[in-house]
Amino acid sequence: MLTLEGITKFYGEIKAVESVSMQVKEGEILGLVGPNGSGKSTLLKIMLGILKPSSGRVLVNGKELTERDWREFRRRIGYMPERVSFYDNLTGLETLRFFARLKGGSVGEFVKRIIPENVLKRKVGGYSKGMRQRLNLAQALLNEPDILILDEPTSGLDPVGTMEFYGILDEVRERKTLTVVLSSHILAEIEDRTDRVAVIKNGTLRAIGSLEELYHKLNLPLRVSITLKQKDPLLEEILKSVGATDLMYRNGYLLARIPAESKIRMLSAMMSEKDRFTDLSIREPNLEEVFFGIH
Repeated sequence: MLTLEGITKFYGEIKAVESVSMQVKEGEILGLVGPNGSGKSTLLKIMLGILKPSSGRVLVNGKELTERDWREFRRRIGYMPERVSFYDNLTGLETLRFFARLKGGSVGEFVKRIIPENVLKRKVGGYSKGMRQRLNLAQALLNEPDILILDEPTSGLDPVGTMEFYGILDEVRERKTLTVVLSSHILAEIEDRTDRVAVIKNGTLRAIGSLEELYHKLNLPLRVSITLKQKDPLLEEILKSVGATDLMYRNGYLLARIPAESKIRMLSAMMSEKDRFTDLSIREPNLEEVFFGIH
């Protein structure tokens, strides 16, 4: 659907993004992850056509866009910037109507459901951070976009606000096919909410794929946690025999890391000694481990 080919962007002598090539698939949620200053926002603005790359090109359905094409394409995009300034003396509804006029749309009933009616009647100056983020999302959805670009959308939200935000996003995606590009540096928050992740470090694309694809590619170990009745050297030896590392006892648990390919052998060996422990769990690598495993 949306393809970046060799995108490089300079700000003066500073190279913000270097030779990034990637594809955004229709209907997916693609997470763009990286530390602050890694080039995520620059890439998003290039996808939006707000910034022109210093070199490289953006393709939509395999076609490079002309200026006229960009104008048409932007009508299909919703953009939620990390920071947006609203007129504090306008009500929420007046704000949405203002953005609707700019976009040539209208304030539909679904958009109104994102913010309670009594809140829409209040002036934006009295909104909480969470309600401002809802208003920000609502303006991004005014034109019923096919592509939604979200730049650090839950920055500053508490856990309840974050959960409500993603609940709204899920509801939108149930109504229509929506492609979402989501940038964030909060790794734990998005790992279960994205189909694929693109890891950006120092302006370069270091890896892209599903979380499972990435940790298999990196050959990251699995974490094993065994609930013990007592300290047990035999179980230690079983773990060592399948290549376990970082063995330690902590609060009644025997902890270790094992190679992913050793999981079945380890389980088979452990089950033959199942009377020696009360529980066993295996955890696959998370996005944070993937992120720090990529150099």
